[in-house]
Amino acid sequence: MTTSIIQEINLRRYYILGILLILAGWQVLAWASHPLIVASPGSTFKSIFDMLASGELTDNLMVTLKRQLTGLVLGVLVGTFLGIFGGLRKSLDSIFQPGINAILATPSVIFVVIAMVRFGQGSTQVIFVTALLIMPIMYLNSAKSIQSIDSNLLQMIQVYRLPPRIKLLKVYLPGLLYGFMAGFSLSVASSLRITIMAELLGAQNGIGHAIFVARGYLETSKLFGWALILVLLVMIIEALVFNPLQRFIGKWQE
Repeated sequence: MTTSIIQEINLRRYYILGILLILAGWQVLAWASHPLIVASPGSTFKSIFDMLASGELTDNLMVTLKRQLTGLVLGVLVGTFLGIFGGLRKSLDSIFQPGINAILATPSVIFVVIAMVRFGQGSTQVIFVTALLIMPIMYLNSAKSIQSIDSNLLQMIQVYRLPPRIKLLKVYLPGLLYGFMAGFSLSVASSLRITIMAELLGAQNGIGHAIFVARGYLETSKLFGWALILVLLVMIIEALVFNPLQRFIGKWQE
């Protein structure tokens, strides 16, 4: 027990050391470059505090998170629903696969342009693109997890004529859980990037639009500030979503 605690403390120290090395390298790069190319850590943090004081940060953050969560929920629900049917019936999986592959193979920016033509600039097109690009992730993970259930186990259930409730709770649900958790973890992180990209091209508010404006006015410190905020968001998502999911899966396996 004591050894594991010491190891955990050492790992945290190395993690902090890694952050300090990044900051040091960032500062050196800023000294060696023009401020319009690389903003220093000091000017970046100042821009973040200025955006926080003016309300620009919180206003855009709330808009982006609302779009992200709405698109994420829609994409997860549709993808999981279709994935269950695709996993249960291989014929349906064969029908769905061309569409799933087409979405995955098409550059995301094309869907943004199409959504802008159909819905115009605003939340609708951002939510549509986010849900559309999250759906294949959830479909593939859900369908493959059901298809990977041991066929011998399914045959045994049929031989003993177990009730459908037992079949659902003891076989299909645990089988679906692994794929769902993996797909959901990936979808949460991906949805944030997709939302920012859709806002950058086709929205009049949100973090993506703020990045677009900062680039247009050559506000490099703001660009670096938004990038740092997005990194922090991913770290928060990891702490609040990924780590609890990993612990949940670990308990399920015990």
